[in-house]
Amino acid sequence: MNGAVLLTKADALFNEDVLQGLLARGCSVAAVLPGLAEADECAERLPEGSRDRFFPICGVREDEAGIREAVDQAASRMGGLHHLILGAETADEASSYASDPAAFGLGTTAALRSRFLYSRAAAAHMARNKTGHVLFLLLSDSLYFAGYPSSPVLNHGTIAMMKTLAKELSPFRVALNAMTYGYYAPSESAAADLGALRRRLEIHALKPYLPQPREMAEASVEWLLRAPAHLVSGQNIQIGAGMDTAL
Repeated sequence: MNGAVLLTKADALFNEDVLQGLLARGCSVAAVLPGLAEADECAERLPEGSRDRFFPICGVREDEAGIREAVDQAASRMGGLHHLILGAETADEASSYASDPAAFGLGTTAALRSRFLYSRAAAAHMARNKTGHVLFLLLSDSLYFAGYPSSPVLNHGTIAMMKTLAKELSPFRVALNAMTYGYYAPSESAAADLGALRRRLEIHALKPYLPQPREMAEASVEWLLRAPAHLVSGQNIQIGAGMDTAL
């Protein structure tokens, strides 16, 4: 058993592979999902032997009370809470801002507030035992130049918040880090010209290998479960060859 994990946006790209990787390593996982239908579909895709360690949390209200209730419910159902993973979001901020700047601003603010509230509620459980790890999953800003969806505003806000919370929670031995995924193999429907995509990605590495999202998710799970959290906090870990490390 490798602990109890709360995972948000568990049905999104990368995040469902993270869920499967955690379960394969013996973890119990409470997964935040939109509703019961999505929870049932997600459970059907899991190996039968791991479904008894899968705890869907559905219909979470995005206010402070709703998020605190969801975290408390996850900790109660799993008998504790050791890790919180704030799942990656694949959003194209450039097109969102161009179509409706006001809605873009409100949506980004709401997303950052949600991440903060989940972090604070989870840290309250972890601090009691003076151990725990909060991990924010992000997609690299520079992928924008290769045509991938990117969220630089949300990323920068998340990293700034992560670094601040890492300092504040250090006395309680609760670590906070970000993990940024680099380039990855697009879906079959978006893979019209892989040669052109690889040429655009040569800013990072020559003849780049395009990993499947599952490979990158597996790498992040391995790091999370093996990292010495009491030694690594306030950092942005990069997954991907030749990716930027400035943030």
